[in-house]
Amino acid sequence: MQTLHVLTDSSFNKDIHDPNLENLQGAVGGLIQAVDLTPELTMWCNDEGKMMGLPVNPVATALWTRCFGETDVIVGNVVFTGGSDEEGETTGLLNEHCAEIEKLCTRYANAMEGNWTVV
Repeated sequence: MQTLHVLTDSSFNKDIHDPNLENLQGAVGGLIQAVDLTPELTMWCNDEGKMMGLPVNPVATALWTRCFGETDVIVGNVVFTGGSDEEGETTGLLNEHCAEIEKLCTRYANAMEGNWTVV
């Protein structure tokens, strides 16, 4: 199953192949909260991240803003998966969502390094 683990430094990896409770909690460092950005895209984040003082995740915040406007910031590491199927099971990321998130990660990572070249 295709998933994407995006860290607060905008780096990413695809190491969460089974998005079960234990794996998702490990990836975000605590209790999880599912945020449906679209019917095909779910962001899993740390439910207590703000109380814990976790750093802002610029990629996750950018995706939140695209979907809901500038109404919140997302903190901590996150995992992106697809939505839910007819049985309520989490699905894998669509290729186009994965590519879009990876592109955002690269842009934000370059910006943090002072390289403002558009990718």
